[in-house]
Amino acid sequence: MSNFKLKLENSRILKGIVETLSSIIDETEFKVTPDEFTITAMDPSRICLLKLSIKKEDFDEYECNDETKVGLNLDDLDKILKRSSTDDSIQIDFNEGDNKIKIIMQRSGMSRTRTFSLTLLDIDIEEIPMENLLEIEYPSKWVIDTEFLVEAIKDAEIYSEILNIKAEEEKGLTFSSSGQIGEMVYNLGLEDLIETQITDKNTGAYSLTFLKAILKIASITEKLEISLKTDHPLKMIYNLLEGGELSYFLAPRVEESEFEDDDMDEF
Repeated sequence: MSNFKLKLENSRILKGIVETLSSIIDETEFKVTPDEFTITAMDPSRICLLKLSIKKEDFDEYECNDETKVGLNLDDLDKILKRSSTDDSIQIDFNEGDNKIKIIMQRSGMSRTRTFSLTLLDIDIEEIPMENLLEIEYPSKWVIDTEFLVEAIKDAEIYSEILNIKAEEEKGLTFSSSGQIGEMVYNLGLEDLIETQITDKNTGAYSLTFLKAILKIASITEKLEISLKTDHPLKMIYNLLEGGELSYFLAPRVEESEFEDDDMDEF
């Protein structure tokens, strides 16, 4: 029978992941193999794709004897995980004979435990072209302090629901937005970025709603790499604290701006 047990001593990591994902997608499938835990999902409007991957060695305890997939409502799981404190460990157990998972919380240094169960969902998961996207070569990529991106997004939403991004070789980045009341321009030079590999000039316009949603994970992010290619999805790779990687692709949007108009490019 398929079963698994996953345990993280720091509840903050799993709470941050689930809170972020639940603001983007309602339901998802956990895939657990003997080596890795993954979530691959697409939002209902087909604007963004994401893949979360956490290796076996990044968990404090990890037991899995066979590949297992379980469908879950993320909003319900988020509500349960919010009942944990920073001093709690989180353990997720599944046995094939049950139509549910168990979430066990235990306070550090105490024997007291709290156990919650969550009924599984029968989810029909659409084939997601994540591997094709991961193979795309992007001419511009950079590693950025997440605070800079948060600041740019907060500045931009004063004027619009779209953030324009421009990366220029030997110049750096420009974030901008415009609306009826005015416009905002936020410039970052190459020296303001942690790492850069920017060639030519690439531009894109992206939904602030989806950017704000994924940036909820900023508090548990160790490194954020962003890649930009004109007329392509924005690629964001989050290296998470204590291990794990979240790949996020956001389809470009259109706004009357300095960027060329184009049709909505969804996946």
